[in-house]
Amino acid sequence: MVDHMAALLARIRRPIPLRPTSSGLFATAPGTPPAPVRDASTVLLLRDAGAGRGLEVLLIQRSRALSFAGGLYAYPGGRVDDADGRAGLPWSGPTPDELAPALGGDPALARALVAAAVRETFEEVGVLLASPAEAQTVPAADLADPGWAADRAALERREHGLAELLRRRGLALRADLLAPWARWITPEVEPRRYDTRFFVAAMPPGQQPGTTSGEAERAIWISPAEALDRHADRSMRMLPPTAYMLADLAPFPDVAAVLAAARTRAITPVMPKLVRANGAAHFLLPHDPEYWDPAFGADEDSPPAGTAALVGVSVDAGVAESSPADTEAAEATADADPTTGGERG
Repeated sequence: MVDHMAALLARIRRPIPLRPTSSGLFATAPGTPPAPVRDASTVLLLRDAGAGRGLEVLLIQRSRALSFAGGLYAYPGGRVDDADGRAGLPWSGPTPDELAPALGGDPALARALVAAAVRETFEEVGVLLASPAEAQTVPAADLADPGWAADRAALERREHGLAELLRRRGLALRADLLAPWARWITPEVEPRRYDTRFFVAAMPPGQQPGTTSGEAERAIWISPAEALDRHADRSMRMLPPTAYMLADLAPFPDVAAVLAAARTRAITPVMPKLVRANGAAHFLLPHDPEYWDPAFGADEDSPPAGTAALVGVSVDAGVAESSPADTEAAEATADADPTTGGERG
């Protein structure tokens, strides 16, 4: 059996040679305090492929017309809005107090993170993790009604919040349909940073992804193994957190096994580093020895910009909005290493 995680980590650890023209491309000046971190949520929608073929995950492809991270693959997700944490959100399933330990310890934040996950999934792919009290999920025929399309567009334009929409429709958010899975934080060198919680969620029965939002070209169902194979041959580009989640999911036989594992999963925040050393950029994770070595790269300038092209996590279009100093730097890193790709942060 292929060890997808080992293969991915080997690619991630490969140093990325820096061109001479990259010498002035820095994310932050030396000694600059780290930027504040904003909370974000990303959802790995899962379904069983059937016939013993394992599970599939929904990936969206960012529009190739976008100047940053165009064409990259990601999961639905985005940053937490102020409205996500407001009181009055109809709720069903595990309470924010029960979810808080896996999401940072604060029940109010847990409520906002779950609300953002549900809202963003509906905005981006038309899947609604909510239902009336007497039903398991919203019937697909109801979501096909033009009124729902208008509500979805209004939600994306922030004309109303998720709580208002669900109350008007007589629905409750279904916290039992998704579960915390991972947590990644944008590196300290980036000018815009996000603390992103990844959730796993079973595709609601009877629903199908609708049209994608304006910043995505398409949504596809694909097995984690196939997506990783295509990532390795560069036909499906994505950021390391996106690929890492796929490698994490690859060993599971079905959606039920993933959700069962999520209930007892210990979630430790992962904050990658991008270090410039020996004429190359090194993408480091906490289990790498160099990650904890203060001498590694200490004699070099600050890390090159474009860390988000390697690390970013879902916020507005599948990639963390990191505003690299030069789009060329992000594109160069994406082309230089097969671990890069896109996700919305």
